[in-house]
Order: sequence, then C-alpha cells, then structure tokens
Amino acid sequence: MGTIEINKNGKAYEAEYFIEQGLVTVYGDRGQETTQLGGISEQQVAKFLLSSLICKGHIDPIGPDAA
Repeated sequence: MGTIEINKNGKAYEAEYFIEQGLVTVYGDRGQETTQLGGISEQQVAKFLLSSLICKGHIDPIGPDAA
C-alpha cells in the first residue's frame, strides 16, 4: 500500500494504491483502475492508473486550487 501524487493540467491529484497478487489498484473518488504489475515499479504503474482516473473524471484534484 502507498500513496501517489501527480500534477496534471496545473492541478495536483493524490490517491492510494494497493498491491495484491501481482495486481496494482488505484482508488479514485468515483471509480478505480487495476492492472498487472509488470516490468516497471509499482509507483510508476500506480501513477499511470491515477492518470487514467483523471482522464475519465473519476478523481478530483486536491488542495486550494482544486476548483
């Protein structure tokens, strides 16, 4: 388990991720993304999944500039 943060389009996003049986899952506000852990680090996979949640509108930005 861990926490990741990325900046996209000038906004910060943060999410928790979990690893179980070789699968990485990132949870957003309105959904989740899961994929197999491959040849890159778990944090890199989690950031990719978080980016996908952002693109789908399934997670809100954090911080004072979130609106």
